[in-house]
Amino acid sequence: MKRSWYFLSLGILLVSVLIHQLLLLISGLLLFLILFLIDIWGTFCLVNLRYQRSFSQQRASFGEEIVLTQLLENAKLLPLSWVRVSDRVPLALVFRGLSPHLIPDGRRAIIESLFSPRWYERISRSYRLRCLARGVHTFGPTVLWSGDLFGFVSRSQELDNREQILVYPPLVPLTRLGLPARHPFGERRMPQRLLEDPARVSGIRDYRQGDELRRVHWKASARAMRLQSKVYEASATYMLALFLNMPPPLSLLELGVSQELKELAICTAASVADWGLQAGYAVGLYCNGMLSGLAGSGAGPESLPSGQSHDDLEPRSSMIRLPPASGARQRQRILEALARAEPCYGEPIEAVMGAERSRLPFGATVVLVTSTINEALISALQGFQRSGHPVCILCIGQVQLPATKMPGVQVQHIGGEGTWRAILASFERGQDTPGST
Repeated sequence: MKRSWYFLSLGILLVSVLIHQLLLLISGLLLFLILFLIDIWGTFCLVNLRYQRSFSQQRASFGEEIVLTQLLENAKLLPLSWVRVSDRVPLALVFRGLSPHLIPDGRRAIIESLFSPRWYERISRSYRLRCLARGVHTFGPTVLWSGDLFGFVSRSQELDNREQILVYPPLVPLTRLGLPARHPFGERRMPQRLLEDPARVSGIRDYRQGDELRRVHWKASARAMRLQSKVYEASATYMLALFLNMPPPLSLLELGVSQELKELAICTAASVADWGLQAGYAVGLYCNGMLSGLAGSGAGPESLPSGQSHDDLEPRSSMIRLPPASGARQRQRILEALARAEPCYGEPIEAVMGAERSRLPFGATVVLVTSTINEALISALQGFQRSGHPVCILCIGQVQLPATKMPGVQVQHIGGEGTWRAILASFERGQDTPGST
């Protein structure tokens, strides 16, 4: 408070003493006490005031509900009559029973919560939100407001507490995309490449340099007094190489349309990959897009699955490259990459396909998800055919195939904006369970 108010209260006290006015003396004392309390609250209201935001989970399936919890702690003897918490949240997520206040840019929202913590008190509030938007969603920063009981003084503090949650793309049955339930990409061909099956041990041998620790047979090593390694039986594996074409928008007028086609393409790629892994395929993902939420977003190595680094997804360029593999870990890698995937002005998909053609084993099925087709892309697909790969094209939107004949290439039309809106509406109504395939 300004010193003039203190001088005024002292002046009132002095006059009341000189003229012996008790009522004036009480008024001066009350004014001085109020000014003193206002200064106390204004100085110490934000001291030892702690705010924490937490989530029931950092990763969520499309359509899943997660819980956002706000925890405010007043770790001091001074009670606070009011504390306003303004927490920035992504507008794309749907809050249940809450309408956040919009901020000017239109893409973020603010949750304003009012607390009245007493001395050494913790107060928590929870909000439920539905994850109906794929991608990396950032929460924060948070602004804390507090002040005196009378509202004369207020103080604010901004907390740099940005956090992120990751929402995976929607997974739908292939029949929802118009694909056959059985053999959607043609009959399986027996691959020529044989891989070792870790679940089937056929014997043991001496340890060789380079053997993984999980291959070591510790009981046999103890008996032989030297390291022994397991010998696995060879088994055939089917491979599915999934190429996702994410061309950048050509103009601002196309952003609305291309956004829906982009989400449908990513949904299609995620659903095909999930189906392939469940059907016993070793699935690989290749995309000419980039990963959002990595550089400059606060996402560190801890935000990735165990044992995975950023280099696994984008080794030396903006492309996303995950070589074929199977298992739950590969499923998480693919869904993680597709959740972060965004278009960029990088290499065209035909360049990505040309670089990977020599790396794929003979007989691996190539599936292309694309909303555009040109002669260069047709040439790249024909190159895969000449190398002994079955090829399938999943067309997104109104794709006009060139007059060039493509014998032996399976073409499936997934749909356009209407198909994506129908999928989104089914998740909004709760008809599709998160993660269903």
